[in-house]
Amino acid sequence: MSAKQVSFEEDTSVSSRITLFNKRAEEHQNWMVINPFAHYTVREMPKRLIRQEDYGHAPAGSRSEQRSQQAHVQALQEVLQLCKVIHELGQPKPKTGQMVLSFGELFEHYSSISGKLMGTLLGARKHGYVAFEGETLFQSKDEQVSVCLLRSYDELRLEIMAKVEDLSGTATLKA
Repeated sequence: MSAKQVSFEEDTSVSSRITLFNKRAEEHQNWMVINPFAHYTVREMPKRLIRQEDYGHAPAGSRSEQRSQQAHVQALQEVLQLCKVIHELGQPKPKTGQMVLSFGELFEHYSSISGKLMGTLLGARKHGYVAFEGETLFQSKDEQVSVCLLRSYDELRLEIMAKVEDLSGTATLKA
């Protein structure tokens, strides 16, 4: 009887190994279907179906999405720092009370903080935090152009902190 048990156990181990081999072979075939380097022609490659709302966005939960969120948080922090500089150094407008600072003065003070002043200004304008005339401002040409905070610094700070909390879960602002 022990001989029958041994042959049954051998049979089970052999069949389990065959099953494991077949499973791995199937996984490999599935991988080769989506592997872009496994095809001789582009026509053989299956087309990826990307929904329109997902196009241009990193897949959810991926490291690319994490890096994107970190970059967005850093950009918001720089915008907040820019708004703080305008708030601290600017003069209030007589009619509206909005803080205004000339681009030349802003450039002098902000260049010691960051070398990305124009990009940060454009981002702040896109989100409706600051206003200035023209598409871009140049150091020597546009020094007298006024850069204006559109709302109070406290309002902007609360709004930006809320956006950062939405992105990262906790407020990590330095300003």
